[in-house]
Amino acid sequence: MTKWYGSLNNRLEENKQFVPEIKVGTGMTEYYWSDREPYEVIDVKDQKHVTVRKMGHKPAPGAEPMSNDWVLFSDPDAPEKEMAKRGKYWYYVTTITPEVLDWFESDDPEMRWKAGMILGGNDVDPDKLKEKGVIKRYHRANVSFGTAQYHYDYEF
Repeated sequence: MTKWYGSLNNRLEENKQFVPEIKVGTGMTEYYWSDREPYEVIDVKDQKHVTVRKMGHKPAPGAEPMSNDWVLFSDPDAPEKEMAKRGKYWYYVTTITPEVLDWFESDDPEMRWKAGMILGGNDVDPDKLKEKGVIKRYHRANVSFGTAQYHYDYEF
């Protein structure tokens, strides 16, 4: 697969910072193939470590059907995600603790599923996890800070 895929507009805007400094309340957009999702920064440890939360969206008053006129709003019930900048790219950070290993032995199928999702693609050695106490995994995200946009591509 080549580097160029999806919407050209999304490729041109991803991995940029449209503000001089990231602060609490700064908007963030995550770019997909041709869609976009809005987030807000809810905590800043430093300019390379932030916590974000997905924003809610609803059609703007009087918006035409199948238009991309949206009203964005803060959603305090949305899950928080840790992010870290490594080099010139931002990554979502998954923190894996020994507690996850206990979920595999749970009688609750949802807990076993959750443990499988966290550990499944991460090649985590249980002995190493117990020894270290915490293992962090990084998953690259195509995001830009300083703008929060929702866009749904109706053509797909």
